[in-house]
Amino acid sequence: MDNKQGQSTIQVQTQTQQLTPQQVLLVRLTELPLNDLRERIDKELEDNPWLQGENAENQGSSDYPDEPDFSGDSENSDSSEAEERPEPAAPTDSSVLYDDEDDRMPRDPNGDDDRRRELSDTSESFFDYLVSQLGEYDLDDHEREVMKYLIGSLADDGLLRVPLQQIADEMDIYQNIETNPKELERLLVSVLQQMDPAGVGARNLQECLTLQAKRNYRGQARDEMLLLFQRYWDDFSHLRWKRIQQALKLDDLALERLRQRIQHLNPRPGGSLGGDHSDNHVVTPDFIVETDENGQVHFTLNEGDLPRLTVSPDAEQELKMPVVSKSDREALRYLRMQVGNAQMFIDAIAQRRDTMIRTMKAIIHLQRPFFLEGDETLLRPMKLEDVAELTGQDISTVSRVSNSKYVQTNHGIYPLRWFFTSAAKQNGDDVTVRKILKTLREVVAAEDKRHPLSDLRLMTILQERGYDVARRTIAKYRTQLGIPESRLRRG
Repeated sequence: MDNKQGQSTIQVQTQTQQLTPQQVLLVRLTELPLNDLRERIDKELEDNPWLQGENAENQGSSDYPDEPDFSGDSENSDSSEAEERPEPAAPTDSSVLYDDEDDRMPRDPNGDDDRRRELSDTSESFFDYLVSQLGEYDLDDHEREVMKYLIGSLADDGLLRVPLQQIADEMDIYQNIETNPKELERLLVSVLQQMDPAGVGARNLQECLTLQAKRNYRGQARDEMLLLFQRYWDDFSHLRWKRIQQALKLDDLALERLRQRIQHLNPRPGGSLGGDHSDNHVVTPDFIVETDENGQVHFTLNEGDLPRLTVSPDAEQELKMPVVSKSDREALRYLRMQVGNAQMFIDAIAQRRDTMIRTMKAIIHLQRPFFLEGDETLLRPMKLEDVAELTGQDISTVSRVSNSKYVQTNHGIYPLRWFFTSAAKQNGDDVTVRKILKTLREVVAAEDKRHPLSDLRLMTILQERGYDVARRTIAKYRTQLGIPESRLRRG
């Protein structure tokens, strides 16, 4: 049979959207927080002589009305630069390593504690500190963008709990960057997990401690710890020290040395550099939201000391110069390109400002009770789609605004991502998962430590309070809060 007879031609029509240079520029500027935006503007001023910047207090502000108008118009007023305050404390993972809160300060076996304390005393964020290390690796532009997103996906304790497939999907949808779990795995292991502090980028406590043991110890000490973490993890996580002693053939003194070495490890590598929102972690807010005694909410887009950008007035006169030679034509062509780039940059900055204001307006509108009271249980379930629908913007645009941006409120400083939370049920009504987490945390805190509550009992108590939760859900939420299982909470 002729192969041609068994073949058919299938025409597939695909439609792709090509972003214009203006749109690409806007996307990149929208992703930048305030400090990075200032650096980007300074670079543009340095590279383009026809772009000028005048010092001006041009922070945009907008009063938030009860019925907000999302037409894009905003009021302008002068405002002083926002005072920086530390971010409010957030729940972090606890560990079976430590029974006493005072024992959780890690000590580095290589004597790097002074360096870590010095780093934590600076205003550099954990994210910035990790990104600054990317220059030590041979990465192309694509890999660098992937690495920045990986770093931004880390939890406050420095661990990566988001599945690699989910990260790949998010980057494709929200960042227009194509990657896959295989590439993410390669960069995670060969780059992120090699960074300082040791243990950063681990996907669970077991991997975190294994990474630290490999880097910080040598010889028999290293071998014992790796054997413990890789082969006898279940015994270790349940504190079965007698079984561990027998399995590793250790005498009492050797076992005690092993336990002491383990206590030198850090189950929260991000915490040593302020990644857990400690008091030393200072961020520059991109928005300042204030509420008054009359229940009015006002917010300001913090633009710090950003200059007011204009095209050089000399450009118009230069464009009118006569053209008599080939070099004149080339010079005029270059001039037009530079002037066009300057105007495009100015327009993109204005569009970014409008996008930021519209997004913040929508978040305040949807989460107004929280901004008034500061009670996280008053947060309503909110997704990117909700803000996108209210503002008329793309979901990807809302995601870019919300990523790496912070808002200062009367109640503390919060990342914009914090306001996006999934829905759960209480007495048939939608509530945020964060409200269930807070309730669970309070119930465990009030339990009799001599007889800690099992997950089944916790499920019953929360169900009695109207929450629609299963035992498996309780175990998942307990893990998120860093609460050990009942047998490990017995005091």
